[in-house]
Amino acid sequence: MVARDLVKTYRLGGSVIGALQGVSVEVARGEYLAVTGASGSGKSTFMNLIGALDTPTSGSLQIEGREMGGLSSDQLALYRNEKIGFVFQNFNLLARTSALDNVALPLLYSHHG
Repeated sequence: MVARDLVKTYRLGGSVIGALQGVSVEVARGEYLAVTGASGSGKSTFMNLIGALDTPTSGSLQIEGREMGGLSSDQLALYRNEKIGFVFQNFNLLARTSALDNVALPLLYSHHG
């Protein structure tokens, strides 16, 4: 993953909120990255970008050599389904489904299931 000068802003009414400002980092295959910081420092925003849940306002984000910023929402969904696994802080599980079925659910949306 190579991130260069990542910026993410949000519009709230007439205001522009800067959630991430100029983040650059490179993580090679096999390396690990810990994202730490104070509340409100942009950790979740950064994770949403590298997890293909959102796209940067500006800057470049390449994962496995693929530029993520220009992908459509359908392309991002396909990428997430094939390449990304999430464990959310609040789990985001289907309440009436077993743990195994929750984990296996993405297979229904892939061409592997």
